[in-house]
Amino acid sequence: MKSLIISAFLAICSIISGRTQTKSVTILDKSDNNPLFGVNVRHDDKGYFTDLDGKFLLDISNFPISLTISYVGYRTIIVTYPNESSVPSSISLVGLDITLDQVTVTGSKYEQNITKSTVSIDILKPDLLRSVNASGSDKILNKIPGVQVLDGQANIRGGSGYSYGAGSRVMLLIDDVPALQPDAGFPNWGDIPIENLSQIEVLKGAASTLYGSAALNGIINFRSSYATSTPETRFSAASTVFLSPKDVAKKWWKDTLRYENNFSFVHKQKFGKLDLITSGLYNKLQGFNQFTNESRGRGNVNVRYRVTDRLTAQLGVLANFNKNNSFFLWANPGSGAMKPLSGTVSDKKSQRIYVDPSLTYLDKHDNKHRLLTRTIFVDNKNNTNQSNKSLNQYTEYQFQKNIDKLRLILTTGAVGAWTKVDSEILGDTTFRSANYAWYLQADKTVNDNFTLAAGVRYEYVQQNSPEVFMNVKIPEGQVSDGQLISRLAANYKTSEYSAIRASFGQGYRYPTLTERFVTTTFGAFSIFANPTLRPETGWSSELGYKQGVALGGFKGFVDISGFISEYEDMIEFTFVFEPGRLGFQPQNVGNTRISGYEASIIGQMNIFGAPVNIMAGYTYINPVYKNYDTSEAIRNSVSEPVNVLKYRSKHQAKIDAEAKIGNFKWGVSVQRVSHVINIDKAFESVPPVGIDLFGIGQYRDFNADGYTLVDSRISFMTGKFTITALINNIFNSEYTLRPALIEAPRNIGLRLDYKLN
Repeated sequence: MKSLIISAFLAICSIISGRTQTKSVTILDKSDNNPLFGVNVRHDDKGYFTDLDGKFLLDISNFPISLTISYVGYRTIIVTYPNESSVPSSISLVGLDITLDQVTVTGSKYEQNITKSTVSIDILKPDLLRSVNASGSDKILNKIPGVQVLDGQANIRGGSGYSYGAGSRVMLLIDDVPALQPDAGFPNWGDIPIENLSQIEVLKGAASTLYGSAALNGIINFRSSYATSTPETRFSAASTVFLSPKDVAKKWWKDTLRYENNFSFVHKQKFGKLDLITSGLYNKLQGFNQFTNESRGRGNVNVRYRVTDRLTAQLGVLANFNKNNSFFLWANPGSGAMKPLSGTVSDKKSQRIYVDPSLTYLDKHDNKHRLLTRTIFVDNKNNTNQSNKSLNQYTEYQFQKNIDKLRLILTTGAVGAWTKVDSEILGDTTFRSANYAWYLQADKTVNDNFTLAAGVRYEYVQQNSPEVFMNVKIPEGQVSDGQLISRLAANYKTSEYSAIRASFGQGYRYPTLTERFVTTTFGAFSIFANPTLRPETGWSSELGYKQGVALGGFKGFVDISGFISEYEDMIEFTFVFEPGRLGFQPQNVGNTRISGYEASIIGQMNIFGAPVNIMAGYTYINPVYKNYDTSEAIRNSVSEPVNVLKYRSKHQAKIDAEAKIGNFKWGVSVQRVSHVINIDKAFESVPPVGIDLFGIGQYRDFNADGYTLVDSRISFMTGKFTITALINNIFNSEYTLRPALIEAPRNIGLRLDYKLN
């Protein structure tokens, strides 16, 4: 009786004093029982986050209690407990199905299941990078349906052609932060730490409202992986040997070996509140094309420190050192196809350093604040008067609010980016540019099946230059421009893993400093500046259906979509022939339209008990000039009398399949790409005499069927080692992606991967 009186007294005192009764609960990974840090637990209007031991204190003053528990990479669960005794001491979360439950952040700037996305997004996992022995990030992108990397420049669904290393309509991101070289708008694929990726996300279509002007055609986001509760160390070493070309007359080497070697490592580990990731790569290339060699080293350190359960600080440092040479035009299409035309070889040395501090803070109302910054130092030295130095600064503040009662997520932010560049190809003087933007996106869940997304962005660009450049007067040496753009999209869920999506997005891209002021030569041609170049604007729309399938041994997605994009004042390098001038100049060529459709399948199936991973797709595009009939200049600039945009293939079909049988994996990859109908006419008929000076027209006439590439690989896993043998371009197809540059002949490779723990 005495104990009952004491208990009652303590309970009354607790109520009077307003103290809350709590119970410690631990969140675990069901697969290994490791505690999970930072799990979000919501109860009514309260929110909790687990500590380093996976624990949180649950308010148990009132019952029943309903908890929503969510964590990136795990299934979200909702649990209800009727009384205190029913609350367990630990709760286990189940990891997402890697085939059906893929998570992306690129389309919305928050974690979202891919089936709920309102735009087309493809996801590649790092296992494929290792399986195909990709020495650079651009090598793997060509396996994605609708994506082509042409001499270093990314092209999604025909949105871009070939622009001589300047300007990009595809935004390159590393961990959600832009990584294009701002002065030229060019992606440096060698800067991306592919040895430490969690996944690659490719968004197809205009995404300028969230990511700015260079995202007119899409986004490629390389997302790094983080340390887990178990330390991880990986090493890899690989060697590739290039064999003789199909036409042995083109083989210029005799007793030497043409090869590519690379070595990489990554180490990830937690030290209390600190996560540490270090990685590095060394690559040595002795190319199959003469004077196409490279020595490249890259190092990356990333630390993440949890100041509190709600505040995380992060710092990344990446350095890339490169020495290489290359040529622009072959000597001739015969025995000189793998040799350079005199005067077109360039020797380069480059240093690029990225410094990326960032902060993420969740306030007491669970609003997310992010401060993302990136400083890029670039120093390129070149023997052909094309050296440049630049300092580039990017800063973004992002605020995200989840209004549960309205089932609404608001994402807004402000961006500032500044560039200072001193370049020989820009008149050997100093240029500055500034870019400012504000954006707002709202994602509204109308009901359990219907989601709407709408966004706006205002972007302002300012470029400073000399007041007179190449006899063109620029008032006060400054130009500026601003544009308001918007997007609207919807997703309707037809079943758990199936949905219909529709999207419309406007795009805007201001020409880069290089596009406006580039002045350089390569062989017989020059590239001329155009300070009066105007910005591109446009829009992109898509209607698509993604169907999740888990039937008859297959588990994955089938995706079908139709799309159309239009551009006004599209910028293309156009041939210029005037007295004293022979070469190319970036010009606004008019209005264009690119329409088409795409069908793809990705998933896993069982064949005679063996799991087989499949990624396949077919893309058709119809890229045309809207003013082809009325513009004599356009008709005279293309190589064929057909209304097709330059440097586009209308048809692309791709498949990559990999089967696992015991300790063996066997993979096959096939790419079929149709002939590029139009290139610059001047390459085939060089003015003023109109002859095929470089043999490009003759070569294209004999190779007018496109190309087919077949690669194969086989891996053997034993303990901590994986050994992979590869043969690429099995049938030794000879092909070019852009004029006068032969691509790799048949080559064989061997790769060794070692996972320490």
